[in-house]
Amino acid sequence: MEFFAIEPLSVMVSSRCRDKALFQGALQELSAVRRAIKAELEAIRIGGKQVLRVWIHEDEAILAGDQHSWDRCMANARRSDLFLVLYNGNAGWPGINKKTGSRVGICHAEFQEAFDRCPSKVRSIQFPEIAATKGSPDARFQEYFQTQGVFGAQVTTGEDAIKSAVQAATAAILDLARAGVGVNSQGRYFAGAALDWTRKDYHDRRQIMSDTVIEYLSQNTASTTLNLPQNIVAFKLGGKKIALCCDSIPASMSTAAARELVGQPFLRDYQIAAKLPKGIDGPVHVIACQKTVTESQALKQLGFPDAIVVSAPFGVYVADDVQKIQMAFIANCRDETTTRHRIQRFLSWLNEQGEDRLLAARAASRRKIANQIAAEQEADAL
Repeated sequence: MEFFAIEPLSVMVSSRCRDKALFQGALQELSAVRRAIKAELEAIRIGGKQVLRVWIHEDEAILAGDQHSWDRCMANARRSDLFLVLYNGNAGWPGINKKTGSRVGICHAEFQEAFDRCPSKVRSIQFPEIAATKGSPDARFQEYFQTQGVFGAQVTTGEDAIKSAVQAATAAILDLARAGVGVNSQGRYFAGAALDWTRKDYHDRRQIMSDTVIEYLSQNTASTTLNLPQNIVAFKLGGKKIALCCDSIPASMSTAAARELVGQPFLRDYQIAAKLPKGIDGPVHVIACQKTVTESQALKQLGFPDAIVVSAPFGVYVADDVQKIQMAFIANCRDETTTRHRIQRFLSWLNEQGEDRLLAARAASRRKIANQIAAEQEADAL
């Protein structure tokens, strides 16, 4: 199958590239150590499956040293499931960034982005600290790093760093496994990114929720790059390409003003189908909901009670086996992390239960129905 229940965790390794450390009996640049760490971590297997996918800047060496490169690094720091910093106190390239200005190094900025987003995903491997001039970017980075109280293995050689990286990654996998259920069920949505999302109005919150879902689906290995209408991702499920139409309810499902922003999106399926390339079935509607969703609320959106309805950890899935309408309501999308995690759980559930094949079969029928309605509408307009 194109989509597996176990998607590798994303790891970002951050450090200066050209600073040197003793590695393989000679002083070598840290970029060589980072490549070795990448190889070791990506070689880790559980049940024969790769569990870590590592991003290092060397993989994208063709990027220019400009704003685009800086923003790409910040985005990777935010999105990574595990952020591993090889720290030696060097703040790195100062760059030009509206948020941080030109006096904060990229290593400092990457660390701050990752730590602000989720402190628990940050792990450090600490080389001896370089000397820094008072008031310099390096000095500010060292002060900031020490203030955060991030502990980590103390190393002096590349071999030590690689060994510590494997240990840190293994510990992080176990921590994430233990914390996954508990943390996501505690409802701690009064701080951090969740609070930032709560501060937004309906329009902005709906947009950022939808963008997060689209970004996650688009980056998945099962997605297909095509010229599609806005908010639609072509995704391989059950051996077929399915149009996943993404939207969001930016408040409680019981709040009419928020719920009505989405309404009954399947009523526009014929318009969507008219814009889809051949070979793509659906659409299937994936709706991110800021808060909880009940079966009765999902059925109310569908408009009638006689339908397939499944309550699961990700939210509620409803399907009509007559009209072949399908909607997945993804619950508790409070911030980027919870949204991506719950979308992943939805996709995993489809695969684990064999529902992906049934979804694909309904989507194929729905495309035919929508095409017929579109043809009738076009005929009536003539």
